[in-house]
Amino acid sequence: MATKEDYKLDSLPYYDKELENDTKLRDAAAKLIADELANSESRDLSGELGDDISTGFLTSSDLLRQEMERAGKGLQLDSFDASRYALAEPEVENVGEWKKSYNNAVIASEYQQLRSSNLDLLSALGANAWKLSNHTLDADARSLEQQSEQINNKIIDINRLRKSEQTKIGENLNTLEKSWGGLVSNNLELEVATIALEVELAQLAEREQQLRASLQ
Repeated sequence: MATKEDYKLDSLPYYDKELENDTKLRDAAAKLIADELANSESRDLSGELGDDISTGFLTSSDLLRQEMERAGKGLQLDSFDASRYALAEPEVENVGEWKKSYNNAVIASEYQQLRSSNLDLLSALGANAWKLSNHTLDADARSLEQQSEQINNKIIDINRLRKSEQTKIGENLNTLEKSWGGLVSNNLELEVATIALEVELAQLAEREQQLRASLQ
């Protein structure tokens, strides 16, 4: 006895053209397929794809999560706050305020020097780093395009194979249908001949009885 694992459920769209013209037949076929699927084991293909890494990436950083929430609400990005680098003029006789102002000036100067060094490095190396990044992205894009082309070619090959197999199956079904029709016709002819023979035998039996009666 065949089990669910012995065959793969598939339609014959390349052969069953009558389904496109007969709505009742198409609905009946759809009901049969639905009943078959209801009795078959279903597979959740989405569970085989693994976890969505984008969700974990977006929630891995509090700052990134806050920025995503801000962008989702349509709020503008806060402008750069330069007030912490401003040097307030201290009181003339307040030594503590002068020391604080001096320390702030040193910090601002170090920041400007570091910023200037970073800009110099960006000017010297940024173009090459940008080109290298673009080259890597181009290589990734070409690789994805090749994979997409390979998958599309496989899809085309599968559809061609399905069409070829379904055409052969359709021809076989057509041959079997004609053979079945011939057998039904032969059976009807045989049944008619049998009935005619039975009638003839009944007539002969009746004729025999009449002859026997006339001889007595």
